[in-house]
Amino acid sequence: MTTILLSGEQVTQLVDLLTVVAAAADTSDEDRYQLHYCRSQVGELMPPIEVLVLAGVLREVPERPGPGLAVRNQCRWWSAYLGRLLSVASAAAAISQQPSSSTVRGPQRLRLAA
Repeated sequence: MTTILLSGEQVTQLVDLLTVVAAAADTSDEDRYQLHYCRSQVGELMPPIEVLVLAGVLREVPERPGPGLAVRNQCRWWSAYLGRLLSVASAAAAISQQPSSSTVRGPQRLRLAA
C-alpha cells in the first residue's frame, strides 16, 4: 500500500494550522469536529485517503468565515501541496505496477551460437 511521507516539521506545521483554524471564533462545531479528526490523523506516514481528506478540508477553509488572510493562504498552499504529493504517489504506484519487461510477451530475440 502506498503511503505519503511527511517530515516531522511538516506534521507540526499542519497540526498547528489545523489548531488555529479550529480555534477561530466563527468555526462551527461541525467544522471543529472535522478539523480535530484531521489533526488526529496527521502523521509522518499517512495513507493516501487521509491525505485526500486533509487536502479537501484545507481547501474548504478559505471559503468559511473566521480565519484571517494569512491562515487562508496557508490552507490554500497546503491543500495544493498535498494534492501534488498525491499525484506523485499515484504516478509512482502506477509505474511500479506495470509488468516488467521479462513478463511481457513479444518477439523473441534469436541467439546465434558463436
